[in-house]
Amino acid sequence: MSSIAYPKSPGSLPKKLTALTPSYQFKAFLAILSILLFFILYAALVVGLAYLAYYAFIYDMIDVNKLTILMKIGAIAGSVMLFVFTLKFIFKLKNVKRTNRIKLSKKEQSELWEFILKICKETGAPKPKAIYIDPDVNAYVSYTNMWLSLFLPVKKELTIGLGLVDTLNMSEFKAVMSHEFGHFAQSSMKIGSYIISANTIIHDMIFTRDSWDNALEQWRNADLRLSVAAWVITPIIWLIRQILNLFYQFLNIMYSSLSREMEFNADKVAISTSGSDAIVSALWKLDYGFTTWNKTIEQAYLAAQKKMFVSNLYTHNALEHDRIRPEKERILNELPDDKRGGKLFFTSSDHSKVGMYASHPPNDKRQENAKVPFIECPEDNRSPWDLFQNKGEVQKQMTSLIYQQYLNKENKDTVSSEAFEKFIQTENQGKDLLDQYHGTFENRFFSIPTMEEIDKAKDHVSLDHEGLSKIKSDLASLMTPVKEIERLMEQASQIAQGTTSVNSFSFNGETYKKKNLQQGYNVLITEREKLFTESFTEWDKAFCTFHIKLAEEQGKKEYLKNLYIQHQNISAFYRQAAGTKNTIYTRVNELQSQELEESDIRRFGYAVNNLMTDLNKPLKSLDTISFVPLPNIETIQELKEAIIEDGEFFEEKGNIFDNGGFEKHMNRLENTITHCQRIEQKSISVILGTHHELQEKIKAN
Repeated sequence: MSSIAYPKSPGSLPKKLTALTPSYQFKAFLAILSILLFFILYAALVVGLAYLAYYAFIYDMIDVNKLTILMKIGAIAGSVMLFVFTLKFIFKLKNVKRTNRIKLSKKEQSELWEFILKICKETGAPKPKAIYIDPDVNAYVSYTNMWLSLFLPVKKELTIGLGLVDTLNMSEFKAVMSHEFGHFAQSSMKIGSYIISANTIIHDMIFTRDSWDNALEQWRNADLRLSVAAWVITPIIWLIRQILNLFYQFLNIMYSSLSREMEFNADKVAISTSGSDAIVSALWKLDYGFTTWNKTIEQAYLAAQKKMFVSNLYTHNALEHDRIRPEKERILNELPDDKRGGKLFFTSSDHSKVGMYASHPPNDKRQENAKVPFIECPEDNRSPWDLFQNKGEVQKQMTSLIYQQYLNKENKDTVSSEAFEKFIQTENQGKDLLDQYHGTFENRFFSIPTMEEIDKAKDHVSLDHEGLSKIKSDLASLMTPVKEIERLMEQASQIAQGTTSVNSFSFNGETYKKKNLQQGYNVLITEREKLFTESFTEWDKAFCTFHIKLAEEQGKKEYLKNLYIQHQNISAFYRQAAGTKNTIYTRVNELQSQELEESDIRRFGYAVNNLMTDLNKPLKSLDTISFVPLPNIETIQELKEAIIEDGEFFEEKGNIFDNGGFEKHMNRLENTITHCQRIEQKSISVILGTHHELQEKIKAN
């Protein structure tokens, strides 16, 4: 018998609250019809090509000579190749085993199991075969074996994300679990298995290039007398792929449409156990949960770069939730009341439009579905963690899994929670100052002039309130067109995703619609870069000159000068790393359009190795600067190790395109660029913090 009180359920429910709607039934019918059409087409294709191969073997040659023998061999080989093409996916079938989960035993987690079984009883859903936990902000239902589920009544299993447990209260957790058991009860889940299976077949035939394609390519490159059949079947393969591609899109549109109806129905199941508000407020909290968990993972990654590990990341995720709680509660309290009941968490907007491939309805539509009719239910504000026995041990097991599978680290030597929290506080130091400058430093390089340029200009600078105010007002004016361009970039993204009713945007007298949307987006990017390059250089110069003169008056010029020089070096390395990436990918694109020999590939491999190791030169030049500590970076060596693991780029041996060396190089380079961006922002934060301290004297006067 559980010692944890089961959350209360609604007092009374409408009779047909969870009944399938006509829309659901119609879309299920369309999805089934689309599956039947596909498998009929696919079966006809397999049988037809099998017969073609059979006929190629048995047909009689009227005259036996060199030509007819070659034609017979070509017909057999070509038809067999076509037949194998339709079945090659079979050799790749496997049931995907998720490795980022931990199975919960009924004995060790009896409270949680009992809670889940009560939800099964209340919803009328079948019991799960197993319950798993994973690290994230999610919950989902899946078959134990998707391929067997096509033919047998395979049981389902439930996965609960621990990030979700951190985010919700007990009522909301019950609602989300009931939603998942709504899926357990839906026979239409099997439709999803058939569509996923069809997608696997089609995707392999259309998009996957494997040994079959390599064999066809080699055959086409053979002597023309032997390769005629290969050239004959090539356009046939192209035609089959085009037809299947249409089916691929059609199947996914049908299933996405049904999936949205399944979500509405599963929400109704959640409402039947927890009332209307719980599932809607859970949806509202998910954004906070995702933001908080991503931040926790990012902090764990950054700390791991300094060999700092903790035994329990969920302790810090909970503290991150505590930090945002006052603001979250303020926003919650300011939400308008919904005349149907509870709060109005989501409002209708352009963003409520959903793309045809979206598997979930927009949240405002889910809210409307949940509150018509409105079902009241008492709220239970306890934490779902109360359902877990030995929760600290569970969290530690999951933390070890996160370090191993998400961060590729081992958390053997851990630091205290206090030390990790201090790291987080230091990491976030000065970020509030970046917001005071209208986001100007987020998407551009801060162009610090040379000290000679600053010294020439500083005699014309007035160190007073008016001078400082002018710098700030000039920046606001410069950022106005940038903000407008970024607004249009966001609008273009929404048009591309189909999440807005707007279908075009205009810029500089040109209107861009879906057919030339990418062109319009590129124009916006180019124009923004032009503004950053041409309009901000003088402002950066005035900004730096003002503060160098201010620092000189306060005896801090040398410190600020060193900070500026250090930032110039960090930015220079950042630019070179980004340039190296562009150079490599540009060359890759050029080579892909050419006929290559093995020697060409090897030469390019040597060039990539040289480009990567060349980055050690500017990295080593950092040793010559007068280092100014940055948040969580106390030495030059730590700075280099923050840029690239071990503080150095290494050459990959052998043929890097065969042994995975190229992928390692590019992953290393991508990580380096990400690290540089973070370090550059840290550097700017320290510069702005120093500026802020210098400005205090002006404010005091």
